[in-house]
Amino acid sequence: MKKLLIISSAFILLVITLVFGSVRTEIIDEINIVTAIGFDRAEEGKIRGTCVIPVFKADKSVENEQFTEESYLAKEVINILQKKSADPLVTGGIRAGIYSEALARDGIIEYVDALQRDASIGSKMYMGIVEGETTEMLNQTLGNLGTGNYLATLIEHNTQNRDLPESILHTFMFRYFAQGMDPYLPMLKLEGNKVKMTGIGIFKEDTLVDKISEADMFFFKALVENFGAGSYTLNLKGTDEYAAIKRIKSTRTINVEESNGGTLVSIKVSLDGILSEYSGRKAESDVVKKIVKEMEDLIEEKSYALIKRFQEKGTDPVGIGFSAENAIRDFDPKKWKDDYGKLKVDIEADVILTETGVIE
Repeated sequence: MKKLLIISSAFILLVITLVFGSVRTEIIDEINIVTAIGFDRAEEGKIRGTCVIPVFKADKSVENEQFTEESYLAKEVINILQKKSADPLVTGGIRAGIYSEALARDGIIEYVDALQRDASIGSKMYMGIVEGETTEMLNQTLGNLGTGNYLATLIEHNTQNRDLPESILHTFMFRYFAQGMDPYLPMLKLEGNKVKMTGIGIFKEDTLVDKISEADMFFFKALVENFGAGSYTLNLKGTDEYAAIKRIKSTRTINVEESNGGTLVSIKVSLDGILSEYSGRKAESDVVKKIVKEMEDLIEEKSYALIKRFQEKGTDPVGIGFSAENAIRDFDPKKWKDDYGKLKVDIEADVILTETGVIE
């Protein structure tokens, strides 16, 4: 029995030695960890790639070092960039991948695919479209933790606490390949030493075709995904009074049915929030009812306008076609694409203010 235990222990030790002994180790001071990468159009049909790495100083401050190179292929750009660095460039730390608007309007799937095929790059890498050149943005010193972390944190914050739907590599690729839905990404603009989110870029397959303004981002997010930490400030019609709704939980359901009269599509947006502030004198029950009614009307009005806009552009970021494929027997993608622009979509909003946080 003891002999068997000794043999088993020796075998386990051998396996551990073989497995962990073969793992490639890299000393952190001898590699350059890329935290952000950007792609722009260059001359003669080439692509310009820029990557940024954080440089940690002795006083604990962080500076940025950039590498820029051009090639005809996105993946080759990364290989060429390696030749410019004294130490190996490690792409496993990339937190943000950005693309110029000019590039996005011609289609970006080959440049996105170059990153998603890199096994070291996580599927949770944040993505965005830059109004201007990504090179200019990445050459700035942004934030205290390095430009790459700054961009990732900016997108992450607006996703978790504001009006931006999830914008990571996994979501983009899923929406691109899925039948009946299209991707979207945040639009970013460099202003001085800060980056501002100016809206949401809407894609038709992999091509940027439209932009949702900041004012409509809340309603767009309510149409495309469920969320639990939203906020909105409502200006009551015909008055200078405002109502702030916080801790919003929003869910949306899409229902597609076939009938003799054609395809029926209905979308319901349910919103549950807290009235945290009201600029009027008192938030009495009749005032709360008015706020609820105006919020429901606004959601329906904005949602109708967005859906109509998407139909005119031939894009489906809401994923109505995705729901239709699962609901319609013998679903015909080509026929759906032809009929999509003429569909009548009914939208219903249901708003509940579960608590009044206003001090009277």
